[in-house]
Amino acid sequence: MDLTGESGFHLGILEVSPPTCAVTWPGGREVLQPRVMQALVVLAKAQGAVVSRDALIASCWDGRFVGEDAITRVMVQLRRLAERLEGRAYGIETIPRVGYRLMAAPDGAVATPAPWTAGRRRALQLAGGAAAVAAAGGAGWAAWRAMRPSRAAPVTIAVLPFDDLAPGEQTRFVAVGLAREVRNSLSRIAGLSVIADASSFALSARRLNDRDIGRRLGADYLLKGSVEQAGGETRVSAELVNLASGLQVWSQTQESRGGDLFKLQDQVAGAVIQELIVRIGADRIREPPPPRRRDPEVFRIMLGANELIEQTRALGMINRAEAASDAADQAQAMVTQALAIDPQDPGALVVEAALVRNGWTRELARQPLSGAQRAASAAELLHKALAADPNDPSALAALGDYYRRFEWRWDEAEALFRRALAIDPNHLEAHWAYGHQLGTLGRALEHLQHARAIVRLDPETVYRLLDMPRALYQLGDHAGTMALYDSLLAANPDNLFLLRELYFTHLIESDAPALAARIRQVRDDIWKGVPPKAVAALLARAAAGLEALQGRPAALIALVDKDVAAYDLGAGLSGTTQGRASVDLLFIYAMEYAWAGAVGPAIQMLDRALAGRSVYWPACLPFGVAHFPTAMRADPRYAALWRTDPQRQELLRRRLWSIEHRQMAGYLPDGPRVTPKIPPAPRSGAA
Repeated sequence: MDLTGESGFHLGILEVSPPTCAVTWPGGREVLQPRVMQALVVLAKAQGAVVSRDALIASCWDGRFVGEDAITRVMVQLRRLAERLEGRAYGIETIPRVGYRLMAAPDGAVATPAPWTAGRRRALQLAGGAAAVAAAGGAGWAAWRAMRPSRAAPVTIAVLPFDDLAPGEQTRFVAVGLAREVRNSLSRIAGLSVIADASSFALSARRLNDRDIGRRLGADYLLKGSVEQAGGETRVSAELVNLASGLQVWSQTQESRGGDLFKLQDQVAGAVIQELIVRIGADRIREPPPPRRRDPEVFRIMLGANELIEQTRALGMINRAEAASDAADQAQAMVTQALAIDPQDPGALVVEAALVRNGWTRELARQPLSGAQRAASAAELLHKALAADPNDPSALAALGDYYRRFEWRWDEAEALFRRALAIDPNHLEAHWAYGHQLGTLGRALEHLQHARAIVRLDPETVYRLLDMPRALYQLGDHAGTMALYDSLLAANPDNLFLLRELYFTHLIESDAPALAARIRQVRDDIWKGVPPKAVAALLARAAAGLEALQGRPAALIALVDKDVAAYDLGAGLSGTTQGRASVDLLFIYAMEYAWAGAVGPAIQMLDRALAGRSVYWPACLPFGVAHFPTAMRADPRYAALWRTDPQRQELLRRRLWSIEHRQMAGYLPDGPRVTPKIPPAPRSGAA
């Protein structure tokens, strides 16, 4: 489907513009992903008729083979939009084993499926895949803030007994038992109130419709599903219904060959848990939940593994690659030992996810995988950790970091970060990752709060302390930024991560005198003219950058050309080295090309970096305090780069909101510079 040739239309209160992928309603606007808009157009054109999955694939995926999870992700996004509009635009009904039907709301009335009768529930066979729970929301920050709960009462959910689809209900005990076990798993979620199965099961037997059950139980959500066993396979389908709107807001199907009911139970419970913890957020948590009990031996082992992970990071930043790999290999051995004792230990799964995502061990580093592939594998481990303990702050923070870094699902990431900090206000990784997201979106004043918390909680770890000068830089405090960098450099003269950051900062400011002074300081004052080999190589790079700022860009361009060629030959498939994911190198190359005057290569590298979801240096993004040079911003290809992807457009929209509301330093679209007022640090803080 070519969206540019499609005419606009209305669905209830929603105005749909296919060519721009935009939907607007009274008081709101959102840009959908092109595939989601295509599906909405196809369903709307059917005018209430059922659209098969094959028809959707033919129209939206050009007939290519796609899995059920791809279709389900699109449907989840459309249902979430319908839910935010409280059904006053449209509703989407799943037709088991067939497809989907869109019901438009006339004159702003609620479009909701007919109540589920007992007979219809028995036919429930929801399409979906394991990735449905990972579908993007894309609501926009302002919409998200409006959606956040304003009351502290827990969200209440009722779980109905699953329907047994086997002939003669011969395995009804399996369906009922699975529903009961899923209900027990949900009861561990902080901020969620789960109705006793005695009450919910009793009402289900009375053949009431969803809303009547919800009204009788005082529930906000209803979870129901079905179980089918045939030919040695077991399929469990589940759906979540928002009882306020009557809309199905989530669905998923899990299958298992051989009928491994324990595995299916964990998969279904885990998927529902991960959907709910985002919906519940942090405001519902009244007090920190008790931690999951851990095997004493696993706890002892993981104390050592966590220390080795910190060593791996620290050694990598000073270019001691072999020692870093040694530490990572030891950590992997300890994690393997811990998981052999308890395969569901959240702490061990979180550390395993860190090793996998960063490719830190020698074995993992040899795997020719992109950063996105490594991160996706790590995310599966985090899903498993949250299924075991939905309140584990480390798993919540790590999954939020995955969402913000690799999928740009900022609203869901924010919900996870805030939830982690509500459970553990001193959780360093939650502060660190949340701060990075806030900085990317331009909410630098909020970023500063988390950076100050990090300085207070961990005043010795360099990579975390760097969060403070970054936050100050985005707020326009150049003097404060440089003072902190100088202090860190004096204590860590061999930290290549820090040295590169100083080089980038002077480069993007086009400050040749400052860069020349920095080179002399590191080479002559700190290292007395004999810097270590790795430091000397970095200084040579900085010297090439200095020449570029002085009007002689050939040396820097040649160095970047060489690095890009190496990246394309396989260096881009490495893991995280010296604190930077491989795709972040593309953003760095874009910066160097740009300030060397090579506009075309700079735009190409930036496009590739954004395609890999890297926004390594947010100050260079549009409206930022050090946005890309004028020649690059004036090139039509630069503007086009931001129009090619709805998520990029959404990033700019959020950053524009931030600059307009003086949340960061930078430049308004018509040119004036904005510098926000920085609040003083709390007296008890070290920052």
